[in-house]
Amino acid sequence: MNRVLLFVLSVVVGAFCQTSDDEKSCLGNTVHNYFYGPEGQTINPTHNPVGSQQQGKPGKIGPRGDRGFTGQKGTKGEPGQSSNTARELQRLQTELDALKAKLETPLALPPSCDYVRGKKSSGIYLISPEPTKLQPFYVYCNFTGDASDAYIWHDTMEEMAVSKCQAAKCYRRKISYNVDMDQIVALIKISSRCRQFIKYRCRASVMFYDSGADHASWVSRGGTQMHYWGGATSRRNDYCACGETGTCVDSSKKCNCDRNTAPETSDEGYLTDKDALPVTGLFFGDTDASDEFGWHTLGPLICSGRQ
Repeated sequence: MNRVLLFVLSVVVGAFCQTSDDEKSCLGNTVHNYFYGPEGQTINPTHNPVGSQQQGKPGKIGPRGDRGFTGQKGTKGEPGQSSNTARELQRLQTELDALKAKLETPLALPPSCDYVRGKKSSGIYLISPEPTKLQPFYVYCNFTGDASDAYIWHDTMEEMAVSKCQAAKCYRRKISYNVDMDQIVALIKISSRCRQFIKYRCRASVMFYDSGADHASWVSRGGTQMHYWGGATSRRNDYCACGETGTCVDSSKKCNCDRNTAPETSDEGYLTDKDALPVTGLFFGDTDASDEFGWHTLGPLICSGRQ
């Protein structure tokens, strides 16, 4: 009789534990799987939010054994995924694939300073004039009003003294830039204008006029010696800016320095030939006497506009 009562009681309790919402009264502490919502908020899975998982119901009581005792209750099932969870995982996977594709796409760099978006402040920017062939490189972008100038520096930015020597072009200075020449040429090609300041400060040191011998020249990027000076827009040989405007200290000369006497004077201006820039070398002479001196200055290459 007692065995029959125990069996009936076991069946009733087992059924109650499988159907009752108060699982704690049957199984002790219940394990819940939480997920974190916006800003780390823990969300209770009893509300069945998107992406939540719930523990399966406990297994049924085992069959009665040979000695009349009931089997042990089965363990809880593995947590399953709701249809909402599957849809959420699919959405996240799609977003992840799109993010990977975006990260693998090369950054769209501006070809020059003129293409920098916003143009908020002057500074160093990474540009790429020819992205299919050349590596991007850094330039200084100067934004003034509507102008967007790209500056490329070199190793002779400061004024330098010409060493003592007499023969024409006996002093030679090679110019090295902080950017490869093919990158510079790519920037020049996509720019509507480029310029480079050049100056020779002299005291009794001639440039182009000395019995028909040119003592000075600048070298183009192609290696050609050029015999006109900055500011001479006609680009005629042996001319400086003052020679074209008729403002040289000696009106019979085409350059101030060609007066070849004291006191100190200078010739200066911008070179603007895109096919020749940048300057890659400087030649001078006629500085050997005690009263003969020369100093040269070469500014950065500056390019702006769109071709």
